[in-house]
Parts: sequence; C-alpha cells; structure tokens
Amino acid sequence: QADYHLKELSMGEYEQPVLGMKSCFDYSKEEGGDHEWSAREWFVVRKAEIHVSADQVLVPFLKLGVEAREQYITPDGFLDDVSLTRHDHPLVRYAEAFTQNFDLISERKSVVHQLREVA
Repeated sequence: QADYHLKELSMGEYEQPVLGMKSCFDYSKEEGGDHEWSAREWFVVRKAEIHVSADQVLVPFLKLGVEAREQYITPDGFLDDVSLTRHDHPLVRYAEAFTQNFDLISERKSVVHQLREVA
C-alpha cells in the first residue's frame, strides 16, 4: 500500500504531505515540461543497524528513503532503466524531497508509517 501511495503522491493525485513539497509534474513544468519521460520509483533501506542500549537491549535502527530511475524503451519494446539518471530529473527530485522529509511524512501518512514499522 505504501508503494502505491508513493506513486499517487508523486503524480500529484493527492495533496503533498509536507508544505512546499511538489509533485514530479510540478518539477517537470518548472523545467519546461515539453518532452515525455518515463521513470519508476521505489522505497529503499538507506541504513540498517542494531544498537545496544545502556542496559544491554538490542535496538533496531533503520533509515528508509526513495530512489528513482529514468526509463527508456528497448528495441524489443520493453522498458529498461537508464544506467545513469540525471540528478535533476523530475522524479529523482521528488524522490530526494520525499527522502529528506521521510520522518515527517511517516507521521502524517499511516501507510508510510506502517512500512517503516515492518521494515
């Protein structure tokens, strides 16, 4: 559910969870929006550690984020990832903004919070 909601948010289907955050289409309009593009995005584990508390209890520590890759159509007609996606691609910019605001978004969107809890 979190992955599906991420895609809805990035495409501007719902109001952004953080004031000032833009959809990937907003970013696309900023750069002219005159060309078509295809891309995909997904949640990733950025950091996973086990900490030990003062009273010797193991405490999991996890940082999640979002990554995006531009795609192209292969000669066979399939979508494949571009080996290097430009850093200013609209969906990459959205993924970076989502990652920077991940904790706040997790507090505001229960499906993102649930993802973090089960990760």
